[in-house]
Amino acid sequence: MKTGAQLYTIREFTKTEKDIEASLKKLKTTGYDLVQLSALGPCDTDRLAGWLGELEIRVCGTHSPWKSLADPQELKKTVAEHRKLGCSHIGLGMKPDIFPDTYEGYSDFIKEVNKICKQLKDEGMVFGYHNHELEFQKFNRVKAIDRLAEECPDLDFILDVFWVQAGGASPSEYIEKLKGRIHIIHFKDFRVSGRTRQYAEIGEGNLDWDDIVPRCRKNGIPYAVIEQDGDFLTGPFESLALSKKFLTEKGYW
Repeated sequence: MKTGAQLYTIREFTKTEKDIEASLKKLKTTGYDLVQLSALGPCDTDRLAGWLGELEIRVCGTHSPWKSLADPQELKKTVAEHRKLGCSHIGLGMKPDIFPDTYEGYSDFIKEVNKICKQLKDEGMVFGYHNHELEFQKFNRVKAIDRLAEECPDLDFILDVFWVQAGGASPSEYIEKLKGRIHIIHFKDFRVSGRTRQYAEIGEGNLDWDDIVPRCRKNGIPYAVIEQDGDFLTGPFESLALSKKFLTEKGYW
C-alpha cells in the first residue's frame, strides 16, 4: 500500500498556480511523492502535469466537482484532463445538496451515479465516492452507504475512516464490507477535546491504526492518503509531516 497526501489538507496554499507549484515542492521535500488532487485553484492541466512529472509525484485520484461529472460533455473534458495527469480514478467528495438526505433523494442520486459509473467504465476509468458521516443515516432502516454499495455495483469507495467513526460505525467493519471496492482510503485521526470531536494528526487521536493499517494491506487497498481538514497542532504541512513520522516509526510507511 502506497501512502500519500490529500491536497485538501493544504487548500489554503493551493489557490494560485504559483502556490500550487510551491506547495508540491514543499510536499516533496517532506517525503510525499503521491497525492490525491482536491481543492485546487484555477490551474492549467498541462502545467500541473509538468510540475508533477518534474517532481516525480504521482496522482492516485481526484475529488472532482459534481458539475464536471453530471453533464456528459463536461465529463469527457474531465476524462481528458485526468488522462493528462496519468490518473484513472475520478472521485466525488460529497453528495451534492440537490439530492436531499431522504430515501427518495438517495434514490435519485444513485440513478445519476450509475450513469457516471457506466460512462467512466466505458472510458477505462473508475468513479469513486468519498463518504462523510451523513451516509450513515438510515432511511427505511437502511444506511445510505449500504444502499450505495448494493445499488451501484460499479462504484468505488474512497473510504474516510474519520467520517466512518463520526457516523457511529466501525472503520474496520467497512474496510471489510467494501473489500475489493476501495482504491483510495483516507487516513485521518479522531481526537476528542472535552465534548468536541476534532480532526487529528495520525497517532494523535483515538483510531486503532494497528488494526486499520494491517487490514488495509490484507485487503489489497493500493493507496492511503493522509487528510486533515483542520485542528492542526501547528499547521497543515507540519501536520502532514507528523502523520508521516508516526506511520514511519510504526513501520506502516
